[in-house]
Amino acid sequence: MESQILVKAIISYDGSKFYGLQIQPDKKTVIGEIQKALKKINIHTKITHAGRTDKGVHALNQVIAFKTPFFWNLEKLKNFLNNILMPEIYFKNIVPIYPEFNPRFAKKRSYRYIISNITNPFIANYTTYYPKKINTILLQNALDLLKGEHDFEYFAKTGSDVNHFIRTIFDAKIFKYKNFFIIKISSNGFLRGQIRIIIDFLLKINENKLSLNDLNLQIAKKTLINKHLAQPNGLYLERIWY
Repeated sequence: MESQILVKAIISYDGSKFYGLQIQPDKKTVIGEIQKALKKINIHTKITHAGRTDKGVHALNQVIAFKTPFFWNLEKLKNFLNNILMPEIYFKNIVPIYPEFNPRFAKKRSYRYIISNITNPFIANYTTYYPKKINTILLQNALDLLKGEHDFEYFAKTGSDVNHFIRTIFDAKIFKYKNFFIIKISSNGFLRGQIRIIIDFLLKINENKLSLNDLNLQIAKKTLINKHLAQPNGLYLERIWY
């Protein structure tokens, strides 16, 4: 058996072109397309990743790992993959990594969610259109309630396969940039659907359909008030730290 090395790659991708990151039967997925490209050069390998993203969700710096024959020049491998996969998937770099590396075990992750208050068909797949006025002070107060360690079971998709729901949110903020409102949240880990459930809750607070007290009650798991998902268009996996 020929020698192989484990490599780590940082990739970005346009989530609007895929049915999510993970392989699904008869669906176009990010990992599925990467595996097809690797098979063209006779690399048959399992690909692990840092965090699952759903259909329509984008990534700026997703981390994946896979084994490749030792003789491959990694710069040439990167260029080969980019020639096949761009512009929907882009390999920023590929580097050798220690054999025990697992991209799932990150110390910190950050996501951003981009909201647009203008209609534009060219950005419709990459921002969430929201025509109402946004009260950034109110929403920052809401985001502040989420900071710290909490049991976020009521902010996870039903059927999430995890050992526990306790996560620590390090930072959460909202700011305006040109015609966009950007919400950034960083944590030691996220549950399935957590960001989108939080965003939907925030927008309902913005419309006075829900309150800061409602958010506090759901964080404390005293009552389940809202578990709807915001649109995936505006969500980006931003960065991962190890």
